[in-house]
Amino acid sequence: MIIPLLVRGGALSGRQPEEALGPAEAERAMAAVAEHALRNGARAGLEALLKEALRLTGAAGIALHEGRMRIAEAGLRPPSPSRSRRVQVFPVEDGRSTLVVLPEQAAAEGPELLERIARLAGTLLVARRREASAQTRQAQLYQERRRLERELAFRECNRSRASHDLRTPLLVIKGYLDMMRKGMTGALTPTMERYVERMVSATQDMNMLIVQQLSRGGAPEDLRYLLEQAFEPLARAPHVTLHLECALPSAPVRGSTAVLTQLARLLARDVSALNAHTVNLSIEPHERLGMWRVRVSTDKHRALPARKVAQLEQLVLRLGGTLSLQDEAPFELRLHLPAVGLSTVLH
Repeated sequence: MIIPLLVRGGALSGRQPEEALGPAEAERAMAAVAEHALRNGARAGLEALLKEALRLTGAAGIALHEGRMRIAEAGLRPPSPSRSRRVQVFPVEDGRSTLVVLPEQAAAEGPELLERIARLAGTLLVARRREASAQTRQAQLYQERRRLERELAFRECNRSRASHDLRTPLLVIKGYLDMMRKGMTGALTPTMERYVERMVSATQDMNMLIVQQLSRGGAPEDLRYLLEQAFEPLARAPHVTLHLECALPSAPVRGSTAVLTQLARLLARDVSALNAHTVNLSIEPHERLGMWRVRVSTDKHRALPARKVAQLEQLVLRLGGTLSLQDEAPFELRLHLPAVGLSTVLH
């Protein structure tokens, strides 16, 4: 049974076919169909549109074709236009679809109204294709996610196996070197002791590299990139000159990504609040401490408020670093943040 749709006080309601139709009523019916499609999707909108077309025009049947495929229909199924001359065919704006009508009683306003219905059908068909494309894309993304999860699990298994396979012989070498240093293999000459110390240092460095490169988790953050991103708005300010100095292309830093990002943004915001004309920012390695030393200085003599310094210091301490402040002119803020693979980066 076909339930006709019509706007009555902003809702879809029934209407008897024999009631007189007017332009305002047809306008409300088209608005109801558009709202129905917006809430329930283009497919539901097409079905509602054909039901309204059937009711408004008094046709016996109506169908929407896309090429040879029937997309939606209402009432009696119209025969193919090539097999029957009783049907009326209205082209849809997309050029590939047609609205096929099996008339029962030709209404005076029927052709004009059906042309308008065909235009709305074209709009809904375009929306339907977009919805279908989005659903296909969502399914592809789901499959891609599953593939990446399987690949990640495979890589994690290989990472764990590689870490174990590399550290096992390294521990054996370290054990023999400890035995040699304790004299368990006989007395060592000064030259031999020097060679043993170098090998011990090399095994320690190798063990550290294995831990850093094959540790669980993602790659370390780049301190230089984080500071460049945070200070970018200040660098674009017309009244500020920003000098960034970093001899290395990257500065891998150890710590939480969220804390590092918050620290960089808070530092840039606090320095911007000083209204300085010149800001100097430098990143240099402190190999003995295994840290990056960050210096921020301005041409302003006043320092940051104690509350802002405390906020910065709290974030730095969470990262395992230190913060110091030079109150006298020129103002300078020094941060030491733990580096990752500093000796590898330098050499």
